[in-house]
Amino acid sequence: MKKMNGTMNNKIDFVITWVDGSDREWQRLKNSYLPGREDSHIDASGERYRDWGLLPYWFRAAEQYAPWVNKVHFVSCGQVPDWLNLSAPKLHLVSHEVFIPPDYLPTFNSNAIELNLHRIPGLGDQFVYFNDDFFLAAPTRPEDFFIGGLPCDCIEERPPEFCERILYNHIVVNDIIFANRHFERLPNRKEHRALWYSLNTPHISFRNLLMGLFRCRHFFGLNVHHLPQAYRKQTFSDVWEAEAEWMDETCRNRFRSESDMSHASLKYWQLLKGDFHPYNKRKFGRVFRIGEETADIISALGSRQYKAICLSDEHTIKDFEETKARLMAAFEETFPRKSSFER
Repeated sequence: MKKMNGTMNNKIDFVITWVDGSDREWQRLKNSYLPGREDSHIDASGERYRDWGLLPYWFRAAEQYAPWVNKVHFVSCGQVPDWLNLSAPKLHLVSHEVFIPPDYLPTFNSNAIELNLHRIPGLGDQFVYFNDDFFLAAPTRPEDFFIGGLPCDCIEERPPEFCERILYNHIVVNDIIFANRHFERLPNRKEHRALWYSLNTPHISFRNLLMGLFRCRHFFGLNVHHLPQAYRKQTFSDVWEAEAEWMDETCRNRFRSESDMSHASLKYWQLLKGDFHPYNKRKFGRVFRIGEETADIISALGSRQYKAICLSDEHTIKDFEETKARLMAAFEETFPRKSSFER
C-alpha cells in the first residue's frame, strides 16, 4: 500500500450531481439532440430522472452526519432548486459549462459528466462522489473516506451481475476491458497481496482467496459498491492520460452509449494501482431497492446501522406517489431541521 506525501491537504470535499428531469426547458433541449429514429446503442430513457423529492434531505444528512466536510460541490446543467440557499458558506454551485470542455456540451450522459469532475474549479484533491440517490445515514468521520491521503475502499473480485438493461451491461464489460488493458491479474494479486487479503475486510478477503483458485490471466469482474466513492483528483488526470481516446469518445456521446467507460474505471485504477486504504464497505453501507425494500430503508434511517445507503429506483413501482410519501415522511422524521443549504 502506497503512502501519500505527508504535507497533503487533509480537507475533503463532497461532489453531488443532479438533474431536474421534470424541467420542460431541459426536456426540450434533450429531445432536440435525440436521434431521429430508435437507437438501442444509446440511453435516453426518461424514467431515470424520476424525482423522489429527497434532495433537501441529502443536504440535511450531509450537514448532520459530516459536519467536517470542507465544501459541497453541487453539479447540474445550470438548474437550481428554488429552496437552495446560494449563500451557504460550504456550497459551490457548479454548472456543466464551468468544468466540462465545450466540445462535449450539452451532455445528457452521466458518464461524460463524471469523467470530468476533476476539472471543477476549486475542487480539493480528496473528494467523495455522490449520486443524488446516495445518502449519509449515520455519523461519519473523515477516516471513513480517506486515511493517510488514500481513499478508503476495498478490492473484491467477483463475476459481474448483468441486468435487463442491455446498454448498461456493455458499459460494465467496457470497464473490465479497461482494467485488463492496464493491469495483469495474477501479478497484481501478488504485488498487492496485503490489499487483496486484508484483515480489515475478512469476508471479502476470503472471497478473493476463493476467486484466486481460478488461475485465468484476465480480470473477469470487480465489485462496484453503489455507495459514496472516495477519489483523488490525480486519479482522473492519470486515467485521462492513459486512455485519452476512449475518454474523449465517451464524453462526445451526448447520451450514455454502449461504447462508454464509466467512473468505475477510475475506481479500478485506484484499486489496481494499490492507491487505497483497505476498508470494509459492506459494513459502511448498503443498497436498498425502493418498493421491495421501502420498509428496510425506513428502518435503516432510524437505526443508523449503515453510514451510507443507496436508494435504487427499480422503475417498476406501481404506487409511486404512496411510496414517495412514505419515504419523505421517514426522511422528515429523521432530519426535521433545515440545513444551512436551505433558504
